Amino acid sequence: MSRVLASVPWLVVLLGVGLLVSLLVVALLSLRTPVRQAAPAPAPPIYLPLAPPTTSAAPTAAPLVAVGDSASATPSRSASASARPSASVRPSTSATPAPGGSRSGTVTARYQATGSDRDSFTALLTVRNGSSAAQEWRVELLFTGNVKSIRASSSSGVSVTTQGNGWYVLRGTAPLASGGSTVVEMSFSRTGSGDRPGQCTVNGAACTLA
Repeated sequence: MSRVLASVPWLVVLLGVGLLVSLLVVALLSLRTPVRQAAPAPAPPIYLPLAPPTTSAAPTAAPLVAVGDSASATPSRSASASARPSASVRPSTSATPAPGGSRSGTVTARYQATGSDRDSFTALLTVRNGSSAAQEWRVELLFTGNVKSIRASSSSGVSVTTQGNGWYVLRGTAPLASGGSTVVEMSFSRTGSGDRPGQCTVNGAACTLA
């Protein structure tokens, strides 16, 4: 017991020393330079709107004007208009035919019915060329709706086409010689009556209907 009491003062001394050391450490730490805090991250940059750059419009190129030989390469309006094919105008069939056949320049034609029965009829077409040169010829026959078909033959050659509705076109397969003539024999089928066309033209002029 006496030993314990004798050691008490030493314990107090040790506690005091430990307390003093603790206070010293705290004082030293308080005297040290404070640790620098990490710098905050920089704020994002702020972009201010900029006025759009002023751009001057490129000058419009003036149209080139052809001069001299270049101008001649451009067709004029009158030349362009003349290049278009003009619409052919069929001469009026009311023209008075010349004796012996109608006249288109020097080509004449004469239509003559030669026979008829209940369902068909026959006719002759005579084409003459009174010029000093060979001529092409074209005869158009326009019947009412009663004529249904045609058959034609000629020693000089003939072709027949139909435009429908009783409209038939006959052409020579070769030019008609100067002063020459050709006879086309024709046979038509029909319903009803009538053996003459309502219209007959040779190269656009009226034929003679016999």
